[in-house]
Amino acid sequence: MIGWIDTIRICVIRKRSQIELLTRDDTEYLVDPVHTFQAEYYIGGLGPLDDQLVLLGVPKECDPETGKSQRPVLIVAEYKDCEFLEVSSDTLNIRGYQEYTCNDYYLEILIEENRFFIVSPKDIIIASPYDIDDKVSWLTKHRRFERALAVLEEVGGRTSKHSVTTVGVNYLDHLMSEHRYEDAAILCAKICANDRVLWENQILKFTKVNQARAISAHIPKTREQQLSSHIYEVILYEYLKVDSQGFLKIVKEWDSGLYRTGVIIKEVLEHLLTTEVDKNIYLEALALLYCYQHKYDKALTTYLKLQHKDVFELITKHKMYNAIHDKILDLMTLDCDRAITMLVEKAKVPVDVVEKQLLNHELYLYKYLDAYSKVESNGRYHGKLVRLYAKYDKKKLLSFLKCSDNYPIQEALEVCQSNNFYPEMVFLLARIGNTSDALQIIIEQLNDINQAINFCQEQNDKELWTDLIKHAVDKPEYVTLLLKRIGNYVDPRMLIQNIKPGCEIRDLKESLAKMMCDYHLQLSVQEACKAITLRNYFDIHEKLVTGQQRGISVTDEFLCCVCRGRIIIRDSSSASDLMVYNCRHSFHIDCLPDGIQCQNCTVCSAVKM
Repeated sequence: MIGWIDTIRICVIRKRSQIELLTRDDTEYLVDPVHTFQAEYYIGGLGPLDDQLVLLGVPKECDPETGKSQRPVLIVAEYKDCEFLEVSSDTLNIRGYQEYTCNDYYLEILIEENRFFIVSPKDIIIASPYDIDDKVSWLTKHRRFERALAVLEEVGGRTSKHSVTTVGVNYLDHLMSEHRYEDAAILCAKICANDRVLWENQILKFTKVNQARAISAHIPKTREQQLSSHIYEVILYEYLKVDSQGFLKIVKEWDSGLYRTGVIIKEVLEHLLTTEVDKNIYLEALALLYCYQHKYDKALTTYLKLQHKDVFELITKHKMYNAIHDKILDLMTLDCDRAITMLVEKAKVPVDVVEKQLLNHELYLYKYLDAYSKVESNGRYHGKLVRLYAKYDKKKLLSFLKCSDNYPIQEALEVCQSNNFYPEMVFLLARIGNTSDALQIIIEQLNDINQAINFCQEQNDKELWTDLIKHAVDKPEYVTLLLKRIGNYVDPRMLIQNIKPGCEIRDLKESLAKMMCDYHLQLSVQEACKAITLRNYFDIHEKLVTGQQRGISVTDEFLCCVCRGRIIIRDSSSASDLMVYNCRHSFHIDCLPDGIQCQNCTVCSAVKM
């Protein structure tokens, strides 16, 4: 590159060809001009910058106002379309430039470092291409922080002068100065990463302006990234003072190991003394904090004071059954169904303890004993349950009386009589054998002839049928029903003979026909049963006789059950008579007591005794 006055010439150095060297007596290399162009400035120096050209120029004209020289200019140009185009230009601020001419300036270059030295009589200016640090500095200066962070991330997050952290902190301070706390909190999570010290320093900035709540969702909460407990406590304290719901939320969500629960409990208790707002919310949080400290008794008391249903989960999870002996009524008042389910299913609290607690609250006692009786069949409290069923749920009483055998029948009968529970009275009277009174209640109080007939059928008592007929003959409509149904169970003559002369009976013909048909069917069934019974009797008797007449095989292995001698011997002169039973026990006649032939085997008889 050659600069002369205001002309720039680009040349290449090439090696001469062999022909040129032979025909001429010249040097081996020569310089060929390639491009020439005119500049607007006097040329103070030239230098290369990659494929571009750096020019130190001095304006040709003087300053029209002062008549002195103007400032020199550093220009970057590139070759395009057969001409050099100006890419950028910077006016240089040099002391005494007004008195200098083009010859007073000099441009020196360090190509390896892309550095340019502008030398003047009083100053030396160093120029270099704009690098990443310069770009980040410029973006930061003009508050384009997001772009600056993006540039840093593209080059790995750090340069010689800047890093994501330093630029991020500046950006965070800028956001907080504009009260953009949510954006600042999001940025904080991005720039702090796993740097505990940086986290703590930035969080303190939020706490100073009472905006710790903004960053609470973004701070590290795992044991691996845990910050100082003081940081978490400061955030909790701010929530405690200004956001009760938020305080409860983070108490539920945060690991209790992040902060000192004792410190927070103390703050909550002090706050409860001075506030009347959202006390229930603070009490719920306090109960959770007590749980974190394993002070479950205090948590239980707090939940009960709060009337919060999480108390049941607390009791079952930590097996606090011994601690609730004096709190049964409070639990029943809070949620009767859940309390009963817990007491019955877990069966950790003695029934007598529960009964004593609920003695003056019979509705709760009834519900508890009702549930308890379904899982425990010892019947200890069935007598009390009869009275409670009569008072609170009469529909269950009859089925309970039928299923249980563990209540005092006479007391149960008195309860039913005092409350006029007639179906229950019928059952109890029948159970104690007083079927006549039971039938009388069915007829006179329940006025149900069909039930009376069914009752007589179940009891299968002829005297009951007689009593029923006596009560029914005065009512023609009852007589009609009896005529239709009595034929299956008793002799119809019992009814017919008691019908008073002149009694008008509706549907008499059809009723008599039905009665006779049923009666004949009953007789047929009885005759058939009798025939079957007789046939079975003779068949069984025949089998018995045949079996008794059948011989019994006796081998030489048989022994006398008394003397243990062989039954069969070869010497007939010493043989004796034998007694062999169907059970296959054998005896010598002489071995039996006094030689008496017993009808029954003495061995088997002794075993039965």
